[in-house]
Amino acid sequence: MIWYQNLYVGRLISPRRDKVIDDIDHGRYPPFVHLLIIPESRNSQLEIISASELSHDYIREHCLLIVGLAQGQTEALSLLEQLMQDVYRDRKDADIRAWLSEEH
Repeated sequence: MIWYQNLYVGRLISPRRDKVIDDIDHGRYPPFVHLLIIPESRNSQLEIISASELSHDYIREHCLLIVGLAQGQTEALSLLEQLMQDVYRDRKDADIRAWLSEEH
């Protein structure tokens, strides 16, 4: 599991950012925390999941990159909107994977 270098972080979770990342890295999944992830499957550009879903080995193994951290579903959707605006501004399309590849 890799954290995106320029992680999108919601306003509500921002004060606890480092603690939440540390918790997730150590197998603890705070309630109401949602992640924007790039899954292994090429059929999906991006997925929003609850942090607790990482407790399943399959999800943890097939999550290529965590690009966003949010407190709740609403904040996760807001981060997704912000991410898409950045992608469109730079590429004039909605190819999140390609944009992230260019960023790395």
